[in-house]
Amino acid sequence: MNKQLVRIAELEQLIIAAGYHPAQLNDITREVIGTTHLDAITHEQSCELIKTLEYYCDFAKRCQKSKL
Repeated sequence: MNKQLVRIAELEQLIIAAGYHPAQLNDITREVIGTTHLDAITHEQSCELIKTLEYYCDFAKRCQKSKL
């Protein structure tokens, strides 16, 4: 589970660096797992959150490429 929390933190930083506002990130997290408090999430919730955050990272990369 610790590895998953580290991965979530990495993805969150990438999403913020891509231009998302922290409030948007909180909204995404809340929509996926029902809370923004990661200390009490289940393994399944962390997997789902990672999957969603990876999608947003990929989307941001595609958008940046299309601007070039």
